[in-house]
Amino acid sequence: MKLVKRSEFGWGSSGASYAKPARGLVIHYDGSDQGLAGKPHSACVTYWKNTRRFHVGSARQWVDIGYSFGACPHGYVLEGRGLNRAQAAQPTGNTTFYSVTLMGGPGEEPTLEQINAVRELRAWLMDKGVGPLVKGHRDFFPTSCPGDRLYQLVKDGTFGKAPTEEDDVDVNDVWHKAQIKMNKGEETESERSPAAVLQELETEQDRMKVRLDNLNGKLDAILDKLDALTR
Repeated sequence: MKLVKRSEFGWGSSGASYAKPARGLVIHYDGSDQGLAGKPHSACVTYWKNTRRFHVGSARQWVDIGYSFGACPHGYVLEGRGLNRAQAAQPTGNTTFYSVTLMGGPGEEPTLEQINAVRELRAWLMDKGVGPLVKGHRDFFPTSCPGDRLYQLVKDGTFGKAPTEEDDVDVNDVWHKAQIKMNKGEETESERSPAAVLQELETEQDRMKVRLDNLNGKLDAILDKLDALTR
């Protein structure tokens, strides 16, 4: 799991009260489309900082960002309140479940990297003794969150599956999305501006960095095991 610690955002320890969520993970969304999948990963960091600024500001006046974690379209898990902290995310479940927002809105499809980031987060939490349940915000409170698409993935067990390899791509899913774009009459390759092409290349570069980091982590784990066997 590619975890970005809150210290990397310049934040100290969360001031939220201590809690020991042990039942599982709750899925959230932002409520409005953010377009982060088409931007460099730095935009996700900016979004995360702005979300915390809004949550602790006059509109909410919370002690910290409301969520335990965020999962961005590039496959990173961003630490919010983190482990062993009560949240301001799902009433009646703020001390019994951890929370993760997918940082997007109802008109956005989660990326494969984003789905896998949630799976990796769930597996990581389970290794720490947290239960396997995956629920949506609307399971706790009358709300549209996490949106119909994400809630469908909650109900059909997509988020509850084991993490997959970064390159384990469903070709049929990719082709289906390409057909949707063509049917909507979206711009063709020849019509795209240089700025749009550059932005897509930067996004792909971020995704390749995530994959390389994951591969390096797996290689380090293998080398550690080999080293232990030769001692």
